[in-house]
Amino acid sequence: MPLQNVPWATGNGSLNPVEGARMSLHAATKEARGILTPRAMRVTALPVPGSAVRILHGACVTPNDYLKSQEFGAQSYVMRETSYTDFEIPATGSSGGATRYLIARVMDPQYAGPMPEDEQNGPYNEYALVRSISNLSYPHVPLAKISQPANTGTITNSMITDIREVAIPRHDWAIFARPRVVADNTAGMNLTVTATDGGEYFPGGDGSSNGFRVRIPEWATRVAIDARWSSVSYRGGRDLRGFYWVEFGDEYRERTWPGKRQFEFATQKFAFNAPNTSDHKRNDWGLMDAVVVPRKLRGKMCTFVFKAGRTGQTGVSMDEYTGVGMRLDFLETADPADGVLTP
Repeated sequence: MPLQNVPWATGNGSLNPVEGARMSLHAATKEARGILTPRAMRVTALPVPGSAVRILHGACVTPNDYLKSQEFGAQSYVMRETSYTDFEIPATGSSGGATRYLIARVMDPQYAGPMPEDEQNGPYNEYALVRSISNLSYPHVPLAKISQPANTGTITNSMITDIREVAIPRHDWAIFARPRVVADNTAGMNLTVTATDGGEYFPGGDGSSNGFRVRIPEWATRVAIDARWSSVSYRGGRDLRGFYWVEFGDEYRERTWPGKRQFEFATQKFAFNAPNTSDHKRNDWGLMDAVVVPRKLRGKMCTFVFKAGRTGQTGVSMDEYTGVGMRLDFLETADPADGVLTP
């Protein structure tokens, strides 16, 4: 095949082939498949649940799955929902339930299928239900899995699983590291507050900050939190048990958030314990958790703090040989329907 006479995008009234536009989009999106923004094309039940689901506004991109090889250049399409569409879901019968996948798909008669009656306005794309999203032979973007019990014609949100993926997700990170030295507030080195009372900043003492502030990107929908307490000291001959976690938010309150927290949001709590022996011991604490970034925190300066609370005796402390560190990875993923974090 000879070199194409008109490269994309040539001016002077030349006839630019549409394949050039699709190849340009493919290069820009790196063969990605998915939604363009985290809240694009969410699928929900109707406001009053019925026999359809509602696909909300947004856009998505898909590679040209008509092409089985890259011989003539890779291509991609963009599909756009400008408002919302209510899509009917067939009812199930007494023979059993059904699990199907809702997709957005391209219908391009250049490669397959008939020409629409309105060649200028199409439609050249549609929503469709399929039983599998593996090895589909046409351009498509998966949106939701719909699982219906038998004898069911009304679709509720509990039957809808979000399977959208952001086509080109962004990623950013922040690191905080602090060795504990004698010059720090030694009065706050000992863990004294119980977990049922909301715990305390540890190390640092109740009310003494040991965390850091960081601006959460506006696009971040999840944050992966990796926190470490290094060489925590256990006094011998004590029953030492309790929990540790990370709290975060944009507003400090004196234990009036749920669970007597000092910030509104928190990771899972992780447990520690030490054998009741006469030996002095040291141990490292570590936690990893991935949580939804509440919409109210996106684009704001927020505080992340190290917390702990005891359920046993006192005797857990940090000293000049200990340290804390935290890494935050901000991720752009498909935004859940409610956009909030359950504490």
